[in-house]
Amino acid sequence: MRDNICPKCSSGAVMAGVEVRDRGPNGPQPLRVRVEEPLPAKVPFFYVQGEALGTIRAWICASCGFTELYTDNLNALYEAYRKGAP
Repeated sequence: MRDNICPKCSSGAVMAGVEVRDRGPNGPQPLRVRVEEPLPAKVPFFYVQGEALGTIRAWICASCGFTELYTDNLNALYEAYRKGAP
């Protein structure tokens, strides 16, 4: 839907890049994806686990309601994921 045409109904009435929020303990917050790097076999006394964050945005068809979600910061997310993938 990033070309502003709905793949379901072919409408051009697409709301692009709408922020997706969820209610947390401190009020509404942007919805995010978090990928943590795996812990090393031997964790040192002082250690900060690596992570990558991506913000989710929605493309919504105003005609039929079809919605697609996209995440940013893909390179960092994938690198963190690969460190823990078999």
